[in-house]
Amino acid sequence: MSDNDMLYAVADGVATITFNRPDKLNALTPPMLGQFFAHVDAAAADPAVRVIVITGAGRGFCAGLDLAVIGSGVGGKGVGAPPPTAPRPAPQWGDDIGPDMSRFFAGGWNGLITSRKPTIAAINGPVFGWGFILSLHCDIRFAARSALFNATFARLGIPGEKNAAWLLSRLIGTARSADLLYSARRFDGAEAERLGIVNAVLDDDALMPHVAAYAANIVANSAPRSLAAIKAQIWTAQDDCYDQGFVASDLEQDRATQTQDFREGITSLRDKRAPAFKGN
Repeated sequence: MSDNDMLYAVADGVATITFNRPDKLNALTPPMLGQFFAHVDAAAADPAVRVIVITGAGRGFCAGLDLAVIGSGVGGKGVGAPPPTAPRPAPQWGDDIGPDMSRFFAGGWNGLITSRKPTIAAINGPVFGWGFILSLHCDIRFAARSALFNATFARLGIPGEKNAAWLLSRLIGTARSADLLYSARRFDGAEAERLGIVNAVLDDDALMPHVAAYAANIVANSAPRSLAAIKAQIWTAQDDCYDQGFVASDLEQDRATQTQDFREGITSLRDKRAPAFKGN
């Protein structure tokens, strides 16, 4: 792996992680995947980061696992992340805010989920296999019109890897998930939007400006502590009953009213100015 196969940059509260093998449509190698999750952890722990954006260099987002790796014996549950039974990773900022996510998410591939920072996939082109799954682990997805999606697993003689079936079913329901996984067919950004896989599809040259403006709005106007709590609520909501969710939200609301960000939010609203949240 080249040292430049994964790029990481932080600016104005946004960490951008870029797959950078454009000549291979950003196909993943095991070292790239390990570096990817290291960047996710770094962004999650960095108080200067409010939002994490994932994208690809060139004309593709990520074509999945490199074909040179598939069938080599290198792939499998150990690639790039520990198995589900591995010890929990070191505590990250926000772990103690909102519902307890460790009830449902151990360490490993779910680093994008367990990070308490909003995660956005900017899907600028083809997104296949493991690249598709990584995008499903994000909270929000925007796609270019030229984007092509493919859950290729059945065509390769393998099951839905890395919890693809769980993620898709949670996002778009069982019937639509079955269609995409059984057929292993390709579909475009417009259909991804219709199915509910992406939040919006945009002209190719408008994608990154849209994502930048969207992330900047979150950085400027949303309290980090609120975002951490809301993200935990969203990802645990379908596994809790109504009463569990209600109790957890009331508890977090009581805690939030004691924070500086709550006082800043009320004061800025009263003063009709932009808030200056500090994350505490």
